[in-house]
Amino acid sequence: MSEILAIRKKIFFKIAGDAKEYERDVVPDEEFLEKLKGRGVDVFTFIERKWCYTISNPSKSWLKAKDNIALLQITSYDEWWKGIGKKTRNMIRKAEKSGIRTEVAEPNERLAEGVWKIYNETPIRQERGFPHYGVSLEIVKRDVLSSQNSTFIGAYFEDELAGFIQLVHGENITIISQILSLQKYWDKAVNNALVAKAVEACVNKGLKWLMYGRMGNHPTLDKFKQNNGCVQFSLTRYYVPLTRKGKIATILGLHREVKDVLPQSIKYPLIPFYNWVSRTKTRIRLFFKPK
Repeated sequence: MSEILAIRKKIFFKIAGDAKEYERDVVPDEEFLEKLKGRGVDVFTFIERKWCYTISNPSKSWLKAKDNIALLQITSYDEWWKGIGKKTRNMIRKAEKSGIRTEVAEPNERLAEGVWKIYNETPIRQERGFPHYGVSLEIVKRDVLSSQNSTFIGAYFEDELAGFIQLVHGENITIISQILSLQKYWDKAVNNALVAKAVEACVNKGLKWLMYGRMGNHPTLDKFKQNNGCVQFSLTRYYVPLTRKGKIATILGLHREVKDVLPQSIKYPLIPFYNWVSRTKTRIRLFFKPK
């Protein structure tokens, strides 16, 4: 198994995961786990991609936790269109009537400049601090031009990039990596048009599964996903303690994120506070940023 690792420090231990765990099956063997220990990793985590693969005889030392993704199973465009509901269909029609045109876009400098403009339109999106705000044009060009296994779809109003989707293609899965649009065009239902074009692109390539992040951490975004045909697909996340510190961390429950442990009845009322903290941190960062 190749090692494209994302390693994070949590309190007193390090936890690692495969950065492409949604794009391919991850089943660690003893040799791989020993290498991780040698790199100072205390806990290794990965998911079981149950929509296309099941792990047989998982080790009893692997701890299990419930996880999920927003998943759309694609059979045909017509089938998807019938299943999304009248309101969403009307939003897609609205985008077309408003002059929004969608098409697969080449990952070139013109696209990068449009993406950069969208990134830097506003520091706050969906009531939270937007991490891409302030990024340089050079970095965006590098990321767009060097993207691999990706399809970009652009939404255009006249000659301006009004929004875009980046689709990342993995094994038996296509992932909506990003979907963003200029806020000044939000009344034109740009994002609905982009999802429709993404489904069409998947149908044309014979792609069966489309993933749109996780569910349960952003009520408004969750509703948008559901309106566009996604369902909450349950899967298993494994945690493998590799060291004494890793075992202590898992016994104390520190290996899991707080947002994944809290029940919805507690988590949802806390979201406005989380959003406020995110906005405040962004404003402080921008205030102290060198001019």
